[in-house]
Amino acid sequence: MSNSSLDILPVEILHHILDNLDIQTILFSFRYVCKRFDLITNSYNYFNFNFESISKTKFLRICHMIPFEQVVSLTLSDKDKTHGQIQLFISLFDINQFLRLRSLKLIRIESNHLKIFLDYTIHSSLISLSIDSQTLNIGKNPVLTLLSSTIEHYTLQKLDLNIWPKNMKEFQWPINCTIKYLSIKNSITLNQFYIILEYSPCLQTIILKDFNANDTDENISIDVNQTPFLQLKSLTCEGGRIQMNKLELCLSLTPALIYLKLIGSGNLFNSSFDVFTHVNFDTNYIEQIISLYQTSFWLDEKHCLVICDYIIYIHKLILYSLPICNLHFVYHSEKSKVSASNFTINNHDPMMMDNVKQLDIHLSKVMDSDEIENINYLQFRNVTELTLGIADEWPENSFRFLSTTINLFNIVKLSLSINFSYEYMPSIVHSIKKLLIYAHNINILSLFDYWASNDYTTSIETIYSMITPNIKHLHIRVKNSDDIKFIIENFKHLKSVTFEHAQNLILTNSKFIEYLPVMKRHVSRWESQYTLHVWLDNN
Repeated sequence: MSNSSLDILPVEILHHILDNLDIQTILFSFRYVCKRFDLITNSYNYFNFNFESISKTKFLRICHMIPFEQVVSLTLSDKDKTHGQIQLFISLFDINQFLRLRSLKLIRIESNHLKIFLDYTIHSSLISLSIDSQTLNIGKNPVLTLLSSTIEHYTLQKLDLNIWPKNMKEFQWPINCTIKYLSIKNSITLNQFYIILEYSPCLQTIILKDFNANDTDENISIDVNQTPFLQLKSLTCEGGRIQMNKLELCLSLTPALIYLKLIGSGNLFNSSFDVFTHVNFDTNYIEQIISLYQTSFWLDEKHCLVICDYIIYIHKLILYSLPICNLHFVYHSEKSKVSASNFTINNHDPMMMDNVKQLDIHLSKVMDSDEIENINYLQFRNVTELTLGIADEWPENSFRFLSTTINLFNIVKLSLSINFSYEYMPSIVHSIKKLLIYAHNINILSLFDYWASNDYTTSIETIYSMITPNIKHLHIRVKNSDDIKFIIENFKHLKSVTFEHAQNLILTNSKFIEYLPVMKRHVSRWESQYTLHVWLDNN
């Protein structure tokens, strides 16, 4: 039997394997296995170049190897981890060289750079386009005209928009649109919602991240005899404000809906849900709310499990169904809330929380509760981003609680809000290092000190002692430029770092740069009011 069975597989199967590998694995590992794999890599025609999280060194290496005519998907990012990447890419390439591109994703792109790519998209064969731009001025901007023409392009089927400012009242939706999937993270009105449906006969899925169907000043120009929009099968509304009568109007015009998801907080539907100011809130009101979902329609026909929680110490109502449909979840102990549900079975099925990807836990509050001892099953199996709050000393037995409740091996991003005061330092340092060693897939770490602005006693050497080599992206508060220089020179395993300084520290943006000749070899520096992002030139 051959020891290299993979080597004898047909080219078609190996190409399918390449479809599921990231570009760094293909170019830096797979192709060097043997001569045949090198030839197969060279003939592969479906490269997906995703540069969303990459070191500057590897980015430049890959850029010298790009086979333009073989790339079908491209992702560029100017987020914290790779700030300045898009400008560097434009300086190296002409986007028009990518003749077979079918998917383009642009993250935090500047307005002047976006115009370059939109000029390309109008004449391309793109099927999928994603734009995240925080600097685009909606007013009379020529980029918006290009964007409208791009949406109207006959090949485009999937569009994801997140542009700033959020209000899109000035944006004109194109009359002829062939897209099938639309995600908008901007505030659109009810009228705009209907215009999109009217001008998009192929549209089957809409995800609205800031839907405003509560605008009393808007003149609703909807024909009561309007023909229903039968093309729409899936509607998701996350955030925004929705009046129930207007929601009913939306649903009446989309009778073919198969999937409906509503996510919001505060007064999503009406003011009765906004209970932040109700200090003397009557907890019997929870039973009244849940009684609405104890009918045959919800229990027998829809089999819908509904829970209403009142979080006592923040005076907040949370109404949700199981399984949880929101990606983000805040964990509260049983003692900190009053709950009611339309079911009686104590369901410990972990599938109920499988959609949760971002989890917040205030450990100091949770670990005060005796019920921790009774947790004996993995409640959060798919969480990838974990935020922990610790007000003073790291709580005893918290590691056992975390490892029992969460699949820590899936965590890739850890954010810590911690009191780094001198008296708590030993337990804090020991516990963070223990957690980072155990949850070894964490590669993004954010450290926030509760007391940094007034009593910042943490030394950067202490931080250095507890950060493990698996951390590639760091967000940290610093006291001065010496801290920045220390991190740049000593944290060789980092791909990017975001430095943040407190407002009352005597450190200006100019001071951030003044003392840092060591940063000259790093490609990106971006100064906001209190923040500096650096894309590092490390391996």
